Amino acid sequence: MFRASFSVVAALLLVAAAWTAGGCAGTKQRATLLDGGAGATGATGRDAAAGSVGSAGAGGGIGGFATTDGRVIGTDALGETACAVATQTAQTVPLDLYIMLDSSGSMAGTAAGNQTKWDAVRSALTAFVADPKSAGLGVGIQYFPLFHAAVPDTCETDAACVGYGPCDILRTCSGSTSIVRCAGNGDCRGMGMCVRLGGCGVSGGYCAPAGPAYSCSSAAGDGCLPIAGYCTGRDLCDAAAYAAPAVEVATLPGAATALVASLTQHTVDGLTPTAGALSGAIQHAQTLARANPTHKLAVLLATDGLPSECTPLDIAGASGIAAIASAARAATPGVATYVIGVFTPAEQADAQSNLDAIAAAGGTGRAFVINTSQNVSQSFVDALNAVRSSGLACQYMLPPAMQDGGQLDYYSVNVQFTSGAGAAVTVGNVKDRASCSATRGGWYYDVDPTTAGATPQTISICDTSCEQMKADPAGRVDILLGCKTIYVVD
Repeated sequence: MFRASFSVVAALLLVAAAWTAGGCAGTKQRATLLDGGAGATGATGRDAAAGSVGSAGAGGGIGGFATTDGRVIGTDALGETACAVATQTAQTVPLDLYIMLDSSGSMAGTAAGNQTKWDAVRSALTAFVADPKSAGLGVGIQYFPLFHAAVPDTCETDAACVGYGPCDILRTCSGSTSIVRCAGNGDCRGMGMCVRLGGCGVSGGYCAPAGPAYSCSSAAGDGCLPIAGYCTGRDLCDAAAYAAPAVEVATLPGAATALVASLTQHTVDGLTPTAGALSGAIQHAQTLARANPTHKLAVLLATDGLPSECTPLDIAGASGIAAIASAARAATPGVATYVIGVFTPAEQADAQSNLDAIAAAGGTGRAFVINTSQNVSQSFVDALNAVRSSGLACQYMLPPAMQDGGQLDYYSVNVQFTSGAGAAVTVGNVKDRASCSATRGGWYYDVDPTTAGATPQTISICDTSCEQMKADPAGRVDILLGCKTIYVVD
């Protein structure tokens, strides 16, 4: 179903194989989509009629259609559904999610309720896959970062990194009240000396300088313990590693056992190689989409940090991480990217703008950014539910009866949206996703029926039309067969 409370009652109205002399038989010319909103200029009946229908449809997108002979298309009263003599209920295209989950060391940070971010997110995912409303959803998972097997977890020297160094020892300026990374005293510029960064053994938090001579408080064992070094080449950047799932995408509820076991066994460590992780997730989703053309594939990137290693590090720009999501959305088959972030209140604004860029490029609007002062687990479940609802929107299966031995006329298919108030408008057809009109929307087949040997199996609604449909909670989508297809014509 659609996001929030939107309920789609999509009916496929099938027609008899033979066209009669009446009904649609006299209206098989190519039809055109006109602007919604105010009536078009000019004195013809076609212009005035199109304008009136467009106004009812709130302008553009899903409103404002007329044929070349001036006959308006889009309402039962005008005869469009008179062609249909049989009905079959439509089925939304199954949604498969490949989750790329951040398990970097920062996920061990504390969230509300004295719970780590990792435990809160793991709890949310466990609840989501067990939810009866998730039944039928395909879910798989991989984590980032992944590691080179021969590289140790920690280091104190470059040699310990066996060629995957150098060993990064965290240091800070001793005279600063916050962490100021430094490599030597010259980096501190009046803020003391460059010293080893540590963590308080009992009271928690960072401290400096670290070492056995320093304590965070008078509590027993609350020394300033040095933070272990990290081999800078330990984390994998190669997309191919992340394209191999920890748990393959499979249908719920059957897939839940393996997913929960994986989440339970996994631990947090490492940095944040977002570019490689997202690229690999998209590669795997595209592979699955090619193998399952009647499924809708999407990637869910869940993270608590912005990229800290592997190129590109930047989000925006022609070669940034958002561009990776954009290319995936525009590809054939297209893969959408959803984003959920968990950040501290101080990080939230910066995280929102950066993660929004990835989500927008991936065709999913805005990212879901949760701050750690909230109930992270429940907020994460809410975000997952919204992803599930949104992902099931605006794509429909063509019924098997339309795919057996060439009986379907792909040029006599129309999509009609009926608002909650009962006003019906016909959505125009476009060649493919790239041809969607930014103002008039449209719909398209998964493959172009003019291509030799192509057999369309699904219908997708363009983003502009989809958003207008989702905005009407009581609306209904019908797919009408038998009347000449209405096209978007700019």
